[in-house]
This record gives sequence, structure tokens and C-alpha cells, in this order.
Amino acid sequence: MTLVFTDVQGFTTIAEAADPDGLMRQTSRYFSVMTDAFLTEGGTVDKFIGDAVMVFWNAPHPQPDHVARACRATLAAKAAGERLNAEFAAEGLTPFVTRFGIHVGEAVVGNVGSSERMNYTALGNTVNLAARLEGLNKQVGTTVLASEDVYLRVRDQFEFKAFDAVIAKGMTKETRIFELVGASA
Repeated sequence: MTLVFTDVQGFTTIAEAADPDGLMRQTSRYFSVMTDAFLTEGGTVDKFIGDAVMVFWNAPHPQPDHVARACRATLAAKAAGERLNAEFAAEGLTPFVTRFGIHVGEAVVGNVGSSERMNYTALGNTVNLAARLEGLNKQVGTTVLASEDVYLRVRDQFEFKAFDAVIAKGMTKETRIFELVGASA
């Protein structure tokens, strides 16, 4: 499956200075544009985690082109976020600069939780690495990072910029990382 994690840069600082009601309305507008981009490409929006979004493809139904779908959705979400940020700026609101991490691999999908509360979600190292790739954007100075596994599957359809291999936080194996720049002409 392919997973995408998003996060808003500096959200804690934004929240500290914001009116809670206004921040809730702004965050809901933000989640709406992100969700629309992901759903348009057949993504399953797993959850909102504070200001972050977790999305996956190829479950619960098979999608042979799930990696390309995730990449297209991420580029569309980035563009939609930029358009929304122009609206936010015109309204005197702080922009929500979004970072994305994309990875593809094996994961377990199903209901997990307790007898009191269940959640349909994905678990496994693939999920963890997608989340870590999002965080690596801070170090690399990018907004969209993908793993080598993503790059190898869709390099003929999208433009990427290669970076050195890194060991993501909590991981033991190196991962080559690539910035997703755009769709190929």
C-alpha cells in the first residue's frame, strides 16, 4: 500500500497565538481542501492527528496504480493548500505550510483498538517510514519527500530530485529520499 502523512509547519506556534474558535474554523477549511485532493485520487483518509492527516491507497480495495494516485494527490493537495493560503493571507490568517511524506510497502490494514473503541487503520514499518519522511522535510528543506520505493515505481510519471540516503528517526536501515517535484510532461 502507499501512505501519505502531512503536517503543518509550526502549527504549535500558530495555535499558541490563535483564537481557538478561529483556529478550529481555519483547520477545518484546511482539512477540507486536503481531503478533497486525497479522495479525488481514491485515497482512504485514515485519520486527522491534530493538524496532520494520514491517508493510504490500495486498501480496502485494490488499486493497481496506487503509488501514482498518491503522488498525484499529494501534488494536488500541495497546490490546493497554496491556493487556500492565499485566502488565509487575504483574511489576515497565518498560512498553513504543509509538509508531506510518501512511502510504499507492506502493511497490515484492519480494525485495531479495544473493546470500547475500534479504528480502521494501517500498521507496520511502511506506515512509520511514511510518517518519518514527512518529518525529514524539516532537515532537508523540502515540502514533499518520497522514499526510493516510491521513486522506483513512478519515476517515469513524475519528476524527482534525489538526496542522499538517511536513517530516519527510530529506524536502523538507510533510506534514499527523493523530493517529489511534479508530474512529468
